[in-house]
Amino acid sequence: MPKNPGYRNKNNAPRKRQVQLDEQNPVVLAFRSYASELDSKHDRHERILKLSRDITIESKRIIFFLHSIDAREENKAKVLEEALQRLTKLIQVNFRAIALELRDQDVYQFRAAYSPGLQEFIEAYTYMEYLCNEDNAEHSKPVSDWSALQSVMQYEVEANQEPVKEENLPISGDQTEVKAIQKFQFFVDPTEYILGVSDLTGELMRRCINSLGSGDTDTCMETCKALQQFYTGYISLNCQRARELWRKITTMRQSMLKAENVCYNVKVRGGEAAKCANFDQKPADDTDEGFY
Repeated sequence: MPKNPGYRNKNNAPRKRQVQLDEQNPVVLAFRSYASELDSKHDRHERILKLSRDITIESKRIIFFLHSIDAREENKAKVLEEALQRLTKLIQVNFRAIALELRDQDVYQFRAAYSPGLQEFIEAYTYMEYLCNEDNAEHSKPVSDWSALQSVMQYEVEANQEPVKEENLPISGDQTEVKAIQKFQFFVDPTEYILGVSDLTGELMRRCINSLGSGDTDTCMETCKALQQFYTGYISLNCQRARELWRKITTMRQSMLKAENVCYNVKVRGGEAAKCANFDQKPADDTDEGFY
């Protein structure tokens, strides 16, 4: 007899009755289908996320490589050619793989997975276009618009189809499968394009400062003018509810003021501008240019 009469051994407790699920039950079948669909969606999201990370890393490397252009070394043509090849490889490999994953899918469900990589790629792609067109007076726009980038991301894939069988005629052994060409594309969201181009202004500010260090004051002036044009266009947008774009425009304004400070030092101090310039000066809080 146990010392504690109120004690009850777990082994003597009544066992819970195990209920056997009816696998043919419509509710069970529906939940099995939902689980399979969610697992497929999560796996696709992870694959797209990994591809987007590779795009982000390579795009940052291309941007860093484009900053190696130096007028004293005359390496601009060589750097632009290699950058174009690397960007084309991203389009033909990584973005094609994402487009294959998004075929027959709602692209907005997976937008968060590929958005960072797409914005970083747009920044690198437009920066490369700007460097290509800055010396060409015939181009009225330094970078292409959204539709031009969308036209580049068009792909084709071969799909095997069974041979067509006519009525009352057997299929001969000579007939083979017909290969049809299916076309698909990677959808470039115009909103993502606007956000990606807004990041371009940060690279233009760095180019302006780097040009001052190399003694190329003409590039400083032209880059500052381009920054002012970008900023003028962006502040004309009604973006009070677009939090991410609002934040990028604020950063764009700081980059433009730094570039203007560089040009001011070039005009005032001339050759001593690189030694005396202070590029970390922030705008005053009471400054209002119609944006705040």
